[in-house]
Amino acid sequence: MPHDAVAAGPPIWRRYETREVSGAHDVISQECVGIELRSHDVTGQFTYQQESVQAGPVLVSRLRCGADIEGHFLEPLTDLIFLSVLHGQVETRDGRDETRTGPGEVLLNPTGRPFTNICRDFDIHGVTLDPRTVAEAATERTGIAPVDFRFEAITPISREMGQFWHSTTTHLYDLFNGPSEPLRSPLVVGAAIDQVTSAALAVFPNSAMTAPHRIEAVPSPAGPVRRAVSFIETHADEPITVTQIADAARVTPRALQAAFRRQLGTTPMAYLRRTRLDRAHRDLLKADPTQGGTVDAVAHRWGYPHLGRLAADYRAVHGQSPTDTLHT
Repeated sequence: MPHDAVAAGPPIWRRYETREVSGAHDVISQECVGIELRSHDVTGQFTYQQESVQAGPVLVSRLRCGADIEGHFLEPLTDLIFLSVLHGQVETRDGRDETRTGPGEVLLNPTGRPFTNICRDFDIHGVTLDPRTVAEAATERTGIAPVDFRFEAITPISREMGQFWHSTTTHLYDLFNGPSEPLRSPLVVGAAIDQVTSAALAVFPNSAMTAPHRIEAVPSPAGPVRRAVSFIETHADEPITVTQIADAARVTPRALQAAFRRQLGTTPMAYLRRTRLDRAHRDLLKADPTQGGTVDAVAHRWGYPHLGRLAADYRAVHGQSPTDTLHT
């Protein structure tokens, strides 16, 4: 589901700026249905700025305002909204607890119940995720049933993991607001979504952290692995998931993981990454630098947003840098 959405079209950029309080309220209300807004401490020239990039099931945004905006979410959120505070403070009240999130700290907006956020003189990075995307990722990694997955707290499991989330969202924002060429690759966008989804599962307390990792019986025939390998080889240039590979193999994700470990000594996603690395190697051998062939183009084609990651993986397997291969 999530990567189908990525493949449906390129990222969409939006930017909005206003000096009118009513204008800020209007655009926030359009983004957050069922919210009541009030602004406080509006002194001097009011300015509200909002930048966002939508890529499939993830929305990356930056919100800035020199005043205080109080938002009452009257209905439970349907999306997961993570906030990283760069400047100012977010005060959250949900009828049970009151949380204050300051510069360098992060927060997951409460789900399943109404709440209030008071954002004071703020500069905030926001990441909005489709909960089905996160539940699918949890299922792929732990085998937990999607219906049993939930986040259990709005603050990170530790200060260090909160800092990790802060740096992850900053990297995601920089990637989505950097050069547009990498974002034309569905694999680059898919890898970025996988990264932020994995980080969310590691940083914020959730039911997958304590789910029992039951071992499912491994299919004795080699058929499921053959079907999975065939699907991977055919669709390596697409942002496919473990669930899609398992569907093609006609087994569950957990059974497929176990079958790959037993028969190939690896996992489906590791096999997919190695396949993409091999395709990158092939393309580098075929590329002609005198005719415009570049390592950047090959890296983006096979899902590497940064050359450093490709270089490290490539050297580990091929014993030289991608640039050396291109020029030899």
